[in-house]
Amino acid sequence: MSNARSPRAATAVQRVALTQLIEEKVNRLDMPALIRLAADLDITLPTKLKGAAATRRSGEPSKRAAQTIDFRGSGIGPAVSAGDGSRLLDVITTDNASSDWADTELLGAGDLADRLKVSRATLDNWRKTKKILGLRKGLRNFVYPTRQFDRLSPIEGLDRVADFFPTPEDAWEWLVIPNRVTDDLPPIEQLRAGKIDGVVRAAEGALDYA
Repeated sequence: MSNARSPRAATAVQRVALTQLIEEKVNRLDMPALIRLAADLDITLPTKLKGAAATRRSGEPSKRAAQTIDFRGSGIGPAVSAGDGSRLLDVITTDNASSDWADTELLGAGDLADRLKVSRATLDNWRKTKKILGLRKGLRNFVYPTRQFDRLSPIEGLDRVADFFPTPEDAWEWLVIPNRVTDDLPPIEQLRAGKIDGVVRAAEGALDYA
């Protein structure tokens, strides 16, 4: 029985040996050499290497491509007192007055009923049917933002918006914050202008990415 390899088997062995040799040589190349090789072989480079490749075509090797980038940060920094921390936060943060509930007048049921000239039973009915939003104060009491009324009546569309939020508080917070979907205005102002369908569509997707 002959031990001679067939020409096909010999070719396969040579191909494997050549591949290993090429891999070894490529593994020893530095970044500029790899970029030159990719350009010579017409291989598309990753976006981060395109700048280096362009420099290579101009005849100047890229120093940046050969650099090792150190991603280590400087740590969390020195500890500070609560007072100093509060002052530092004041420097880098700003208040958004439009989202502050304190900017909206809140009335209890009795005072609001008197102002609107309706009974407390009517007020309770509006709240239960979501025609108005009552924000909880304690276990049994509610306060009502006056901004949700137009003259003596609830703004239309509040009930349709409230259906998309788990609580009246969540709905009210969304209503008073400017929203890019409602032309960078608080959605409640769009309701006041009669643009109910647009606000309802915005509310429908409000919690998609929450």
